Amino acid sequence: MRYRAVDHPLATAFVLALSVRLINLALLRGNAAFFAENDTVGYWEFGAGLARPDRFWPTLLAMTDRTPLYPLLIGAMRGTFGDAPRLIALAQAVIDAGTCTLIAALGTLVSPRVGFIAGILAALSVTLIVFSTQLLTETLFLFFFTSMLLAGAHFMRAPSLGVALLAGVAGGLALATRPAVALLLVAAVPLVFIVAMAGRRSFAAAFTAAAMFAIGAAAPIAPVLARNVVHYGHFSLSSLTGFHFAFWIVPLVTERADGTPYQVTWDRVNERYQQALTARGLTADSNPFVLSATKTEIARDEMARLPPAAYAKAWLEGMVMNLGAPALLADPRVRSLPKPSFYHTPGASLWEKARAYLLDDPGLYQLLLAIGLLATLPFLVLAAVGLIMLARAMPWAAIFAGGVLAYFLLLNGPVASAKYRVPMEPVLIVLAAIPLARIVERRSESPDDDQSRARIDAHRRAR
Repeated sequence: MRYRAVDHPLATAFVLALSVRLINLALLRGNAAFFAENDTVGYWEFGAGLARPDRFWPTLLAMTDRTPLYPLLIGAMRGTFGDAPRLIALAQAVIDAGTCTLIAALGTLVSPRVGFIAGILAALSVTLIVFSTQLLTETLFLFFFTSMLLAGAHFMRAPSLGVALLAGVAGGLALATRPAVALLLVAAVPLVFIVAMAGRRSFAAAFTAAAMFAIGAAAPIAPVLARNVVHYGHFSLSSLTGFHFAFWIVPLVTERADGTPYQVTWDRVNERYQQALTARGLTADSNPFVLSATKTEIARDEMARLPPAAYAKAWLEGMVMNLGAPALLADPRVRSLPKPSFYHTPGASLWEKARAYLLDDPGLYQLLLAIGLLATLPFLVLAAVGLIMLARAMPWAAIFAGGVLAYFLLLNGPVASAKYRVPMEPVLIVLAAIPLARIVERRSESPDDDQSRARIDAHRRAR
């Protein structure tokens, strides 16, 4: 039976992943379990508006802080099945099982055994399992993003126009689900051209491949950009940018600069924002992109006063947290436990905050946090070893993998949560599978194999 499973890594990954997610879904009680994360209620409300014919277009036009693909999915399911969040979580379980299959396929490009182990790791990934139950964009985004990674990896091996277009469309659908991938897609356009040229394609063929990727990536998001230009007069993808800088980046970096508590800076920035609205005759119902620009202006003024060392410290600590934060803490059963807020925990450094968070008022939540940290560390060590091994065997693939990890780590910066590791999970899983595959290969080798290899080596030395 084991050998049949190894011979069919994609099917094995899908069946195992779907089984695990269905079991986890069956163990969740009540609808509240699907709304453990803060943003879930917002997506649910967007879906409610999109499910009603009389509110569809007003809701779609007003949805400027989120890209619409995931709310459209919720709206379609709410319009068909009613208010049944469990059914949406069920659909996400199937989608996530498909993502695990794509991760296994990505691993098979390294070796069949790596693909099999990567599929198993993906199926059992706590990060993927936990967030597949939440009404968030993560599951749908990751499916499209992993599709783009897989198509991109195939394009690196054998450049072609069809694969370039497929990668672009997958990336565009990911962008229509979450704006976070926008800069990565922009950077990918010249990369497609370079890869095609390195594959001994002509300049015209390489240019066409890059154009096909760009067209495919732009097509799914073009209606959103057109809406923003026509109705709001702004060529921007999301009106959430200003809020991110003013109410996340500024408070977190300020805390690293001088120890000012997060909430204190948040309140001060909000007071400045309210004063700016009054001075400019704006209200909360004004053009959302104008409001975002106002927040961005305040954020830039605040950020200019902060020392560069504070940014470096905040980004470095955020990277560590995003890589190491246990996804177990996002499980609704764990989130319901009594716990403090990490962002409101005092401390001028990550170590001070972590020590206070874990030790000042210990409980079951903190115990699970410690267990999750201990379980995450070996996985990250395996991924680091896998990156080194991949760099030795397939340098360009290692650069590709490292670039994806670096992009999301730099993009998220000091804003840390286990859910921000979700886009990195396919790459981390494949990297972790590489040294595990080597260990399995060595253990599966028989003594006869060792003797044969010794005879071959002796023969080579004699020659």
